Amino acid sequence: MKRCILHYDMDAFYASIEQRDNPKLKGKAIAVGRGVITTASYEARKYGVRSAMPSVTAKKLCPELILLPVRIDYYKKLGKKIQDLIQSLTYKCEFISSDEGYVDITEYMKKYTPESFIEKFKNSLYKHTRLTCSVGLGYNKLSAKLASDANKPNGYFIISSREEFHNYVKDKSVSIIPGIGRKSLEPLNNMGINTVNDIFNLTKNNLIDMFGTNKGVRIFELVRGIDDSEVDYISERQSYGQEETYSRTVDDIETVHDTLLHQINKLTEKLRLDNIYIKTVTLKARYSDFSTITRSKTLNEYTRNSDIIYTTALTLLSDLAKKDSFRLIGVHLSHIAKRNYVQLSFKDLFK
Repeated sequence: MKRCILHYDMDAFYASIEQRDNPKLKGKAIAVGRGVITTASYEARKYGVRSAMPSVTAKKLCPELILLPVRIDYYKKLGKKIQDLIQSLTYKCEFISSDEGYVDITEYMKKYTPESFIEKFKNSLYKHTRLTCSVGLGYNKLSAKLASDANKPNGYFIISSREEFHNYVKDKSVSIIPGIGRKSLEPLNNMGINTVNDIFNLTKNNLIDMFGTNKGVRIFELVRGIDDSEVDYISERQSYGQEETYSRTVDDIETVHDTLLHQINKLTEKLRLDNIYIKTVTLKARYSDFSTITRSKTLNEYTRNSDIIYTTALTLLSDLAKKDSFRLIGVHLSHIAKRNYVQLSFKDLFK
């Protein structure tokens, strides 16, 4: 796959938290929500209990149903913990809610097979939260999202091409396609269009006539597995850096050492203030002929220790072929993570 997008969905998130925290609820039909069901456990779902269902209706379907109050702040806190864990792995995340999101893991496919990555991802989440999730891996966000619904709960599914996408969706209800809701479903069904394959056989103009230009074109693309949307991650600060341009050429390596030490002391102070740790140190050098060289080293562990960072910078400096005629020297710290990311980091589990 040129792109590799993971979609995760925590299994019956609120209900699973309650069952985890209270072993007596394990294996029982429970639902979170008093007037209206917010989340139902999988045991309750077997009786037809669903989210957004009035609790009176749910009780009729499942007389043994245990109703629990919503602890929304607690659930959000746990959801944030999961998000922090994932962000310790990569910043390329898009969180849809506290229990669901997309992760662009394309870079990890150089080292892992899709199956081995998913196994580590799921095991890591469970190790830190004792909660399970369902995972879908796809060549875009659409295929990843549909794949994560394939083997619930605690399963995974992979859709690696448009051909696989078509084979997976062709016999399913057209309602599986995003954008085809209840309002659109009824007129389609009345026309004998029930499966994705039925709508697949319609032309683009057919769909434009039915839904208008924008929606018609969008549905035409989606039923064919076409979705070029990116993982919409929040582009937070990705590095910390300091550079100094000398007023004249510097040949004394000790002066460069002093500059680096001063820069790193300032940077590590900033890291402490922001409660940030880093893993990659980059040295930048510019010479009197205005040629510029950068060298980087990724550490085994996150750190904000000035001695470790300074020693790393000196190692990078010593590796430069040219060690005089400096006009600029700088150090940049990247691959950043907050303290709670470090404590709970996936990284140790992805070595």
